[in-house]
Amino acid sequence: MPDGDFEPMMKPGVEMHQEARENLRIIRDLMERSTKYSTFSGLSGVLAGLVAIVGCIIQYFYIDNLTGGHQKVIFLVNWVLVVTTAIGVDYLITKRRAAQVGKTIISRLGNQMFTASLPGLGTGALLTFLLVKLGLSEWVYPFWMMTYGAAVSAVGLFSQREVGRLGRAFLISGLLTFILVSSLSGANVGHIGLAMTALSFGGLHILYGIGMARHGG
Repeated sequence: MPDGDFEPMMKPGVEMHQEARENLRIIRDLMERSTKYSTFSGLSGVLAGLVAIVGCIIQYFYIDNLTGGHQKVIFLVNWVLVVTTAIGVDYLITKRRAAQVGKTIISRLGNQMFTASLPGLGTGALLTFLLVKLGLSEWVYPFWMMTYGAAVSAVGLFSQREVGRLGRAFLISGLLTFILVSSLSGANVGHIGLAMTALSFGGLHILYGIGMARHGG
């Protein structure tokens, strides 16, 4: 039988194989896009770090020198503003980046990441109000790092591996800070905790942001 008689039977198989490879490529691209553009950008990381450092400076030079019950209120106001500003900046930058790649900021993956972060962030908020109410505000710093690290680590399960590394770095920083403040007493406790907060929420975010920016994030 001539070779040409086999060509109609073989061609559909080749076409099906090529189509399957193309479908796999599209699925892979979609998965990469869904994770790559669901994390905050390098710029938002740097800005969040700078905002955290400003909050630490205000805490050290102004709030720590106050006396009376209003110090607790100003402490909370300062850090609520820091968190709100950081989240607002991240939202605006993420929204802009999402529009550039034809995506919306609210997505199924985004909802999953937000839900994963809630236990850690919620625990951090509750511990903050409890410790401040008890007059132990100098102890909030290591718990901020550990609860935030837990939240970021959970988000890292849905995102790039750099996010998971950032979460683990915060967990280690929080544990180290807890050990340091546990071995000290008096005003040194708050100063060490605040310094570690500047290094972690400030320094780690800035380093992460620079690293992401170098990789096009």
